[in-house]
Amino acid sequence: MKKLFSTLIIPSVIVGLLISFTACETEPSEVGIGLQPGSDKIILATDSLSVFTRTVRDSSVATDERSLSLLGSYVDNDFGQTDASFITQLVLSSGNVSDDAVIEADSMSLVLNYNGYFGDTLTDIQFKLYQILETDFDLDSTYYSDYTVNSTLRQLGTYSFSPRPSEDTIVFTISDSDFLNIFSDNTMYSDNQVFLNAVKALYFEVIPSGASEGCIAYFDLLSENSRMIMHYNDGETYDFLINTNSVRINKFDHDYTLAATEIRTAIANQADNQEYAFIQSAAGLKTELVIEDTDKLNAILEKGINRAQLQITIADDYFSSSDLPEQLTLVYRNDADLYEFLTDYKVSSSHFGGQYNEDGSYTFNIPLYLQDILAGNLLADNYLSLFALNNRTSANYGAIYGGAHAEHPLQIKIITSDF
Repeated sequence: MKKLFSTLIIPSVIVGLLISFTACETEPSEVGIGLQPGSDKIILATDSLSVFTRTVRDSSVATDERSLSLLGSYVDNDFGQTDASFITQLVLSSGNVSDDAVIEADSMSLVLNYNGYFGDTLTDIQFKLYQILETDFDLDSTYYSDYTVNSTLRQLGTYSFSPRPSEDTIVFTISDSDFLNIFSDNTMYSDNQVFLNAVKALYFEVIPSGASEGCIAYFDLLSENSRMIMHYNDGETYDFLINTNSVRINKFDHDYTLAATEIRTAIANQADNQEYAFIQSAAGLKTELVIEDTDKLNAILEKGINRAQLQITIADDYFSSSDLPEQLTLVYRNDADLYEFLTDYKVSSSHFGGQYNEDGSYTFNIPLYLQDILAGNLLADNYLSLFALNNRTSANYGAIYGGAHAEHPLQIKIITSDF
C-alpha cells in the first residue's frame, strides 16, 4: 500500500470559501483583492485526478427485510438474463381462535400489493409457488441475494400473470389440499412461533422467460393490502399477515452468457482501465474505482482543497436514460472487504450527492474522503464501489464513461487554493 505524506493546513478564511464555493459557480481566479494584503492574496485553481475503473459482479448482497420484493424474468440484449424470486413468511393476525374450534379450510387467497415494475408489462410472468417445509428462518440472521433453498418443498401451484401497475393488487388462489389441511390444527393459532414451526415460509420461484425482454414486478409485502386470506367453514375468513416480523428475502440470478460482448469482456477483464463501466441493480454489476496517480494526489493535498467532486457522465451513446438508476451510492471497501460509508456521507448525506441530474450525470462531493487519505484513515489504493442505491429492490441498469474514455473520462475534479 502506498503511504501518502504531508500536512494539510487550511486557514480559517478557506473554510469560509468552502461554503461559498459550494453554493455558487465561480471561475478559478485570484480571490481577496481589496480584502486582504497583497501578500495574502488567495489563488484558486482547478485540477483533476484520473481514475481507474473496472466492472465487477455484485453477486452477493444482503437482501433480507427490504422494502420491496421482486418477481419476474427479463432478458436484455446487453445485460443478458435477470431472474428475480423471493421468500416470505406469514404471521398471525390474531390469536382469538378457540381451542375447540373446527377449521376446514376451503382455499387461500394470496394478495400482493403492486409497487412498480421493470420491463414490458404485456409479457407474462410465470412462477412456481412452494411451501418451504424444513428451513427455520431467523429475523436476526442476514440473508443474501444468492441464497440457496436447501429444503424439501411442497409445490402449491404454477401461476402466470401480466403485471397491471394501474391496479393496486393481484390475487393468487391456493387450493392444494395438503397445504390447506395444515390449517385445521387450531393449536397453531395461539402463538406466532408455533404457527411458523408449522408453515415455515412461502417461496415464489420465477420460471425464466428465455425470451427477449420480459418483465419484473415489484411488490410491497408490507402494505396492509398484502396478506393471505383463508376461506374456511363455508363463508368464514381469517387473515395471515406479512409484516416486519416476517423474514423476507429477495433472490437474484444473472446469466451473462447472454450479455453483449462488451459487458462480458468488462466482467472478465479486471486488469485494464475501462472505457465504459456498467451498473446493474438486482445484485448485478457494480463499478469499482481507485485514484490512479497517488503522487499527484499527494501534491494536491498539500494545498487547500475547496472542492472535490467525483463527476460521472452517463454513456448516452450506449443506453437509454430511461433505464438508469435514479440514484447511485459510493462506499469505501476496507481491507476486510467490507463497505464503509465515506465521511462526506456521514457529515451530510444530502450534500454528498449521487442523484441523477437532468444533464445526464451523477456527482459526489468527496473532499473529506481525500483528507481521510491524507490523515491515514483510508488507503488511496483501496477501491471505492459505485452501485445503484436501490440495487436490492429494483432491476434498473446503465453505462457510464470509465476512466479510460478518450472524451469523457471519469475523473475527480478539484478546486484548490494557494497563496
